[in-house]
Amino acid sequence: MNQFDPTFSSLIRKIAIVFVASALALSAGLVRANELPQLGQDAASIISPYEERQIGEEAMVQIRHSLDFVDDAELTYYLQQIGTRLTSHLAYRPHQFQFFLIAHPEINAFAIPGGFVGVHTGLITNARNESEVAAVLAHEISHVTQRHWPRMVAAQKGRAGATMAAILASIVIAGSGNPNGAGVAMAAMAANTDSQLAFTRSFEREADRIGIQLLADSNYDVTAMASFFERLGAASGYAGANLPEFVRTHPVTTDRIAEARNNEKRFQHIHVKPSVEFMHLRARINALYQGDPANAVKLFQEEIKNSESALQTRAARYGLSIALMNVGEFAAASKEITTLRRQYPDFLQYQVAEADLDLASGNQKDGLRAYNHIYKNHSSTTWVVQHYAENLVANKQPQTALKVLKPALRNNPKNAALNKLMASASGDVGDLVQAHRSMAEYYFLNGDRHAAIEQLEIAERNAGKDYYALSSIKARKNEIKQGMAPATKP
Repeated sequence: MNQFDPTFSSLIRKIAIVFVASALALSAGLVRANELPQLGQDAASIISPYEERQIGEEAMVQIRHSLDFVDDAELTYYLQQIGTRLTSHLAYRPHQFQFFLIAHPEINAFAIPGGFVGVHTGLITNARNESEVAAVLAHEISHVTQRHWPRMVAAQKGRAGATMAAILASIVIAGSGNPNGAGVAMAAMAANTDSQLAFTRSFEREADRIGIQLLADSNYDVTAMASFFERLGAASGYAGANLPEFVRTHPVTTDRIAEARNNEKRFQHIHVKPSVEFMHLRARINALYQGDPANAVKLFQEEIKNSESALQTRAARYGLSIALMNVGEFAAASKEITTLRRQYPDFLQYQVAEADLDLASGNQKDGLRAYNHIYKNHSSTTWVVQHYAENLVANKQPQTALKVLKPALRNNPKNAALNKLMASASGDVGDLVQAHRSMAEYYFLNGDRHAAIEQLEIAERNAGKDYYALSSIKARKNEIKQGMAPATKP
């Protein structure tokens, strides 16, 4: 719940519409090389893609400290897979996109300059299918590829990068119900709000148009965009002042819905089968991140009774098993998992849930043995590796964790979570140099370059007279420092 004074909350909302509608829109579309519009000299000279990334990283540091990020390997992997499926069709990709989840029941999504795209868990649980989630991500991706944020900054003749990072961070934080974002956001109020709002609405239309092209290229259901807008529009008609954040920052009008319907006629409508993964991961979110755990148990029990398909029943039973585990009802959870494992013995999520149940109920030996078996068959599945390593570290088996993490990091060196686990496991075996180097990579990948350099300096002090380690650390520190330098202007 938003704890602001109503008047001040309204002010923050206006600021969000003015500045972050383009940042929120920033992430929604795919463009072919010949479709990218001319940005104009102002946009190109006032802020470069490199500077965008810097501002985004600065904003993300503040956002991570204030919002409830979902640190769930399975869910994060799944969201990134949807995003990667969309961005793989981009002819123009100014940034490496990073998609992440915020534990918040409200329907919302946002993009930060530099390719950071956040999604509230409430958006996924309110989506009917994967195509609707993809439609929102496609819209957000488009704002980034079309450089809507720097184009708007150019129209305002520029702002200091650090200031804009603080403004963006505070707006996102405020929009997610955290009052810590209020102070800096107040300073962001612009003089000509109405004209800027009109400008961002044009960006919204452009993001919708390009986003639906991305949906089509990625073999998603192109009707999902308008369908999602229609439901949001209908819901907002009954919401009064309690509009979903997505509606406040992405106004859903009858014209916009009609335009989305017209856009979809340009593409052949393909039937997309219900996604088994989407159904199960939506159930996982409902079980773990959407409020009272005991209430989640009741909701899943009711859903099983009223289920309209075998897939819905499966997903609800899976969600029920996770919810029961979450409230300590291990025997009841075991009954549900056993039923699912008997019917679908090779389904990965059920195997992992069974191993997690052993660990949660105190049976570490069987749980880790089960994870080892799963890992041998799925060593290239990043979220499985992360879950296994997390449990190895938690159960004081850092040497085994290192054996699991080293090959995983060779294949996924830019995975922040794996680097953090490597730091923990290395520290546990007394390898302080590697621990701080891995922690440096974790901070760097999360956009906190200053913290990354601090960790490398600690690693340098612990390296003693090890010439090779010192040379490698100094080289990495210089790389990061050079990346922090302002871009050279032509």
